[in-house]
Amino acid sequence: MTEDGPFTLELALSELRRDHDVQIANLEGQFALLLQRNELHEQQARAHIRHIGELDDRITAAERDQVTHAYLDKRFRHIMTVLSLLATTASVVVALVTTLLST
Repeated sequence: MTEDGPFTLELALSELRRDHDVQIANLEGQFALLLQRNELHEQQARAHIRHIGELDDRITAAERDQVTHAYLDKRFRHIMTVLSLLATTASVVVALVTTLLST
């Protein structure tokens, strides 16, 4: 072996260690970024779940309080009954007034 042999080998090993350390640092950085993104996605998922729950509650309340055709029909029939009674009462009053005035 020459005098440069061990020095060259030591230099090559040093470069390999440096390349190894650089690759490890890159992997650690990528891993940290993936963890950060995962946390962000988990936060977004929790926010979406909460928002979906709020929307579900709003839909449930709207369905509970909604006005249906059957309800509107029933209300219309009730109003028509009241108006019919008022018209009948007015007719009776007019008939009585007319009778009293003609005598």
